[in-house]
Amino acid sequence: MAEYLSPGVYIEEIDSGPKPIEGVSTSTAGMVGMTVRGPVSGLPQLVTSFADYRRRYGAYLPDALGDHRFLPHAVRGFFENGGKRVYVVRVEGTGNATAGATPPAGIHTRLSQNLLGGSTTAFLSTLRGVGAAAPTPVTFTQVRDGVTTTHSTNISAYDSSLNQVTLAVAPPGGTDFDLRFTQVDITAPGGPFAAVVQIEAADPGAWGNALQVRISHTSLGRAQVVSLSESVPASGDFDAVRLTTVSGFYAGAIVEFDLGSSGAAGDRLYHRVLSLQGSAILITPPLAAATDLDPNAPATVTTARTCEFGITAAYNGVSESFPALTLDNTTPHFYEDVINNASNLFRVSGGSVVETHPFRMPSGDDGLNVEMTGGLDGTAPADGDYVGTDLGPGNRTGIQALADIDQISIVAVPGLTSQTVQNSLITHCELLQDRFAILDPEYNLNSAMDDIQAQRGLYDTKYAALYFPSLVAQDPPTGLEIVLPPSGHVAGIYAKTDIERGVHKAPANVVVQGITNLELTINKGEQDILNPSNINVIRDFRLSNRGLRVWGSRCLTSDAAWKYVPVRRLFIFVEESLDEGLQWVVFEPNDEPLWARVRQSITNFLLRVWRDGALMGVKAEEAFFVRCDRTTMTQDDIDNGRLIVQVGIAPVKPAEFVIIRIQQYTAEANLA
Repeated sequence: MAEYLSPGVYIEEIDSGPKPIEGVSTSTAGMVGMTVRGPVSGLPQLVTSFADYRRRYGAYLPDALGDHRFLPHAVRGFFENGGKRVYVVRVEGTGNATAGATPPAGIHTRLSQNLLGGSTTAFLSTLRGVGAAAPTPVTFTQVRDGVTTTHSTNISAYDSSLNQVTLAVAPPGGTDFDLRFTQVDITAPGGPFAAVVQIEAADPGAWGNALQVRISHTSLGRAQVVSLSESVPASGDFDAVRLTTVSGFYAGAIVEFDLGSSGAAGDRLYHRVLSLQGSAILITPPLAAATDLDPNAPATVTTARTCEFGITAAYNGVSESFPALTLDNTTPHFYEDVINNASNLFRVSGGSVVETHPFRMPSGDDGLNVEMTGGLDGTAPADGDYVGTDLGPGNRTGIQALADIDQISIVAVPGLTSQTVQNSLITHCELLQDRFAILDPEYNLNSAMDDIQAQRGLYDTKYAALYFPSLVAQDPPTGLEIVLPPSGHVAGIYAKTDIERGVHKAPANVVVQGITNLELTINKGEQDILNPSNINVIRDFRLSNRGLRVWGSRCLTSDAAWKYVPVRRLFIFVEESLDEGLQWVVFEPNDEPLWARVRQSITNFLLRVWRDGALMGVKAEEAFFVRCDRTTMTQDDIDNGRLIVQVGIAPVKPAEFVIIRIQQYTAEANLA
């Protein structure tokens, strides 16, 4: 009750009357199966087109996986038949592995021009690492026609403006290092530093071996070449440098000071930025140096820039770029934080580096490209992998993971027809009571009618439907025809029918899009056998110019009251809508005013359902009733905190059999 502690006017808002109940979505699907890539744990991922699916989960699976390869085709069929939203759960292959790589130690670059035998002049793609000591060791490696050739020497001088180095000793006469095959390793003073970065594909599978990862130092940092506005002491013992601009510099950055001459190697210094003050940067003592900057050199030729690296990754048309990264976890550009929080393709690890050094930055195997290896798809999953495990919210796998997404209302495991998997899918729907399963058929072409009836005999549920036969479509990877399970295409028809007509409309007498044929042609006589068993047949009506159509809409149940798919799904829709729309009632005072508001809220919702054509009756009172009063609750119910509502609806049922009775018309018959 409100408090009134001093005189005045008090404005209060009073919540009264019914609250609207919104109908829940019934067109969102959930599918479980093998994929090329994608997360194997966590919440199911929503995809809204087949292009979106390919970006997240890759393309098609190899034929060797048999019935386990159909999820991509099913998702494609779902969207081709009008589906809009599907959540995907990836099932891992047994014995799969994640591709990875450890970028090599030291600095790696490439020749930008051929290095002919006898020449002491080489042009490199980058001079990163040159100038930290004099002389700088360098190794050229070439693999051609299976033969590896190496030659080691020193860099005695360089010209940073041309990326040109002068070698102390030329390669042996007759050796021709071809830039197409050559790796150049620049060794830091005292030997190469240990590699500190590990790269791993974002998820398991052989796909990771084709992940293209590149590490670049050509764009050296956020702060590109910046001129010093003053000279620095020859001793190198300075703690502040004034620049023409401090744009791109930041605390924690490693800065390379370069005299920019073409003289002897060794005229570079590396410092860490402690802080920025106006146009100056405060720095640490040198991290690595051979000589000091020349204090007599004009300020315009002495430059500074941040030392950073960039990583790009690409797979299956998806590319990502992460420029200007550091190995220092005290900066916002720390490579682990940036990549692992944003990349869908790969992960990095290795930890922070106490004293970041430019020689410890990662390099590609050839100065650019990182070779990813070790990814394996493994063998086909077992039934238990599809059933999954329940380790709590966000940690479920397989079919169990679909429970984390309340919006899902249609579920399937395309291509999997074992009783264990299909029983798990049915149990999932019966426990949650807010979704419906579409089952694929299992049969041999020589005994199809017997096999499909035997499969139907395994189940008795009002939360699933079985469709037969399988579909034939073009296989995009090969251009040849492929036999596909119908569940994905049928799920798309469910979704499209819900969107265009409503959940009360039977998802039948609809053309199946995206297919070229049926594996079997079922005639009317054969369907006369299957339909009473509640097996939904897909029929070929092309001879009558009506295409390939779903020609059944029955549940796998022995209960005649629930035999129609639209009736079961209409009740799921109404029940879930009432469940979500009446949450406001919990903990309200349980008395007549609340009961009246509940009755009115439900009545308003069911009026809309009736007007949409989902309920029988020419009047509302013929279509439904709502009771919530002393006739539905005893005093004991009220004392125990129970509010009980009784709702009855009269669902429309599909006109499955259209019977036209005709007789011969005569004058005598008319008089009778």
